[in-house]
Amino acid sequence: MTMRKRLRSTCILALLMLMMQPTSFAQDIAPTLIPPTLVPQQSVTTIDALPSESAVAQIMRTGTVRVGILFNEPPFGELNVRGEVSGFDADLARALVEAWGAQIEFVQVTRQTALDTLIAGEIEMLLAALPHTRTTDTLVEFSQTYYPSMQAMMVREADSAQTLNEMAGRRVGVVVGTRAEQAVAYWQERSSITIQAQTYFNLDIAIAALVNNEVDGVVANRIRLARAVQTPGIVRLLDQAVMPEPYAVALRRQDIHMRNLVNRTLQYLESQGRLDEIHRASFAGAAYPNANFMRYDNIGDAPIGPDQYGQDIPFPTQYVIPQMQATSAIRVAGLRDLPPEAPESERRLDAANRAVIDAMAARWGVMVSIVPGDDPVGLVASGAADLAVGLNADWNAAQNVDFTGDYLLRGELLLVPANSNINGFADLRGRTVGVFASEQGAAQRVADIGESARAIIRSTFSITREQDAAFGMLSDLNYNAVFGDSLRIVPLLQAQPNDLRIITNEDGEPRWYSRRTLHMAVPRNDIDFRLLVEYTLQEIALDNTLASAVSGVVPPNGLTLIDVWPGTREYLGYNLGFTG
Repeated sequence: MTMRKRLRSTCILALLMLMMQPTSFAQDIAPTLIPPTLVPQQSVTTIDALPSESAVAQIMRTGTVRVGILFNEPPFGELNVRGEVSGFDADLARALVEAWGAQIEFVQVTRQTALDTLIAGEIEMLLAALPHTRTTDTLVEFSQTYYPSMQAMMVREADSAQTLNEMAGRRVGVVVGTRAEQAVAYWQERSSITIQAQTYFNLDIAIAALVNNEVDGVVANRIRLARAVQTPGIVRLLDQAVMPEPYAVALRRQDIHMRNLVNRTLQYLESQGRLDEIHRASFAGAAYPNANFMRYDNIGDAPIGPDQYGQDIPFPTQYVIPQMQATSAIRVAGLRDLPPEAPESERRLDAANRAVIDAMAARWGVMVSIVPGDDPVGLVASGAADLAVGLNADWNAAQNVDFTGDYLLRGELLLVPANSNINGFADLRGRTVGVFASEQGAAQRVADIGESARAIIRSTFSITREQDAAFGMLSDLNYNAVFGDSLRIVPLLQAQPNDLRIITNEDGEPRWYSRRTLHMAVPRNDIDFRLLVEYTLQEIALDNTLASAVSGVVPPNGLTLIDVWPGTREYLGYNLGFTG
């Protein structure tokens, strides 16, 4: 019997079995139409997790990318009635491989076999609605987050609870053996709030218990909860995440070439609107949630193929953590020795970078040793520095260093008098806008944004000294608004909060006319140190240390949303929790 006939026969049999089952309130997990073949699985702990060559080498040899995917996780991956692998993960995998000019081969995995299959080298990448967790970091490498999922709390529509804290001491249902159990434990540990957990065999039963007042909430993946009950007026979801579940592509550990290939292609697809197209196809027309999607500079106007990457595994010649432990110091580039006449914006940014580094070093129990120089990336790449701060992540530099996730958001804002009727560029028709002389191209940006808002700006006024910007608008009346980098706008706003305001959206968040994120650079493929930096950034964000450190350069409600990978605060003997 041919493979196609076996596939068709198996699908028909599976569908007949489904039709014989009683209809339930909601399905927690869709059936696997082709049962996975039961073969002996080598334990993850007995497999050498360090590959001898990059997955890029396999792709170049065969012209094929083997992708591990779940067949029973709609809307991410499923085997449909036509015998085709469909869903968001499936289409994303196709788009990645198509951009590389290769062929795709889907390999069915289960939640139990997925990581083993990848580590054993049976697939080149794993796209299986897999959350990036700190525990899994010890086994595999992850791409950047491609989907911001979460474990969420469902309550009855009439329940008064609006936040997770209001669920303290109440009964919450979870499905036994799922990530919901881990989520509740994670939430209780992080919040020091106790709930009464009640386990159920499936999501149908748990939701029925909620509707029947047997429990006060149900925790599960937010997408599954939303799909389970679509009748309005019965239940609702709280906005807060019980536990983040950032989905990422899993790769073999320290395969930096494959990781960079995947990340750059993801960013290219997002920049071209392809991820939005794929998402709308799988999520009933909903736009792709890209608000916090990470983008580097110089993504390029065309995809970069595997032939542009090495096929080896370039391990570091020296590792930072042993050196840091031996010297009790971390060598940091990117901090500046500013002259007294430096603008307020430069002094504040440098102070914010120093505060962030000091907070991280305190949790590592080391001193900060500043490495001077005008090329922070080069200093890290050469081994003269362990870490560099205040950088734009750039693909042109990604062959020399690794960039961490972002820790500071900056961009263009519009500052206006507090009592004015200006609520955007449309209200500046025929008026004058002040721009900072040091910001090249700002006048043209004003004209372009005004045109997009169907408003012809009468003129722009060049502001020579940033500290005079508010005076020129409020007293001299030289211009009606000030447009510029948030690093220059925020000090003005904080100096005169009653007289000035920035344009915001309907949620009270800054209206960014452009956005740039600042990152750190670490030595290339030193995975343990990179993870230490990432985890520490996440921890100082969770306990608001980061917010305090950057408060002088961030507008109200303008903090970057750090991508948090759930897990323990302990890493390689370091306790990354709050020290103060």
